[in-house]
Amino acid sequence: MERLKGYKYTQPIVSDSGINNETFHMELPYQEIKNIVEECRDTYLAAVPQDEKAGLRWEHVGSTSIQGMPGARMPDALLIIPEFPPSKEVIQAFLDCGYYFSSSSHLDPKDLWWFLVFTEGLLKDHKLTVHVAMEDNAPANRLLDTRNMCRNEEWAFTDYKEAKIAAAKGGNWGDYKKGK
Repeated sequence: MERLKGYKYTQPIVSDSGINNETFHMELPYQEIKNIVEECRDTYLAAVPQDEKAGLRWEHVGSTSIQGMPGARMPDALLIIPEFPPSKEVIQAFLDCGYYFSSSSHLDPKDLWWFLVFTEGLLKDHKLTVHVAMEDNAPANRLLDTRNMCRNEEWAFTDYKEAKIAAAKGGNWGDYKKGK
């Protein structure tokens, strides 16, 4: 587990078309991004052997999963797995679909971050982050709870939206990520 905590790989995106993937958008194309994340889910799950699928659950989370929420065009998903570490077949499916493993979360080493770089379309030069964790993982549950509260409670939606807008005024990506 210590080796996992210390591992970090990033694949910077250098846009050949001048896209700044850290741009904060007051309006995101919710349905289009939702459709893309669902396509990613379907492609990924098609690569997982049938006998491995039963214990897996894919959830669209983060700002792009909440209609009307501002943010970046960097969607997040959560793959809930039945046991940690994920099986070799679950990992192989990510690799076969073009994802790369970046790191574990600083909040919990059992929240593994996989990235897919989009090379075309609406999300060209942006990344999908897939958090891979068990159902009892606190950061994973925070993602689900935030999404669900913002979808169902007006006060939660408003509070989160205002926090994101205030954080975006900080000027740099790191401050935004910490502030929201």
